[in-house]
Amino acid sequence: MDLMEKYKNFNISLTNLLKSSPKLLILGIGENRMGDDGAGVYIAWELWQKWGKNTKIEIMNGGIIPEERFSEIIDFQPELLLIVDVIDLKKPSGTVEIFEEDKMLNYLPISSHSLPLPVFINRCKMNIPDLKICLLGICPYSLEFLDHFELYQEDLWNLDMKENNPNIPFYSFNLTEEMEKVCIELIDVLNGTLQLYY
Repeated sequence: MDLMEKYKNFNISLTNLLKSSPKLLILGIGENRMGDDGAGVYIAWELWQKWGKNTKIEIMNGGIIPEERFSEIIDFQPELLLIVDVIDLKKPSGTVEIFEEDKMLNYLPISSHSLPLPVFINRCKMNIPDLKICLLGICPYSLEFLDHFELYQEDLWNLDMKENNPNIPFYSFNLTEEMEKVCIELIDVLNGTLQLYY
């Protein structure tokens, strides 16, 4: 089965969101050290490395404190905010769905975050009233928290670089092999759709 067939519903939803080429902000949220909870950050980081210079697309690592990026979100004034996070869909691990704002609050992300998502969304909407917000939710395989951790690619990104660019992951990822495969597939689908409209 090819990627477009496997992620057909996801791709249709994504195409409907992006076909008008809205000013887009992709916000990856999660805790790298907590197993698959780091999937949103992983996807955002991989996309940022390719799309970080596009004037109509902003990609951010929200980590577990996405409100720390709040002023940057407001400055960018996106038309569409796509939050990428691990959620409990009560469906098989690896299931991927996009929820528009009226449905997304029924499927809240797994809570490794400091500020509840509804509060964060309300703050965004207060400052950008016409903002459309969607959630790309992924069901995890494991949320096992590491009892030890490593800094992400210390040989490439030192602490000063990470402090100056909050998109660079601080800790190494702890994704299961299955989730890493799902993330790589989603990145391929996202890249393909973004190339069509940006």
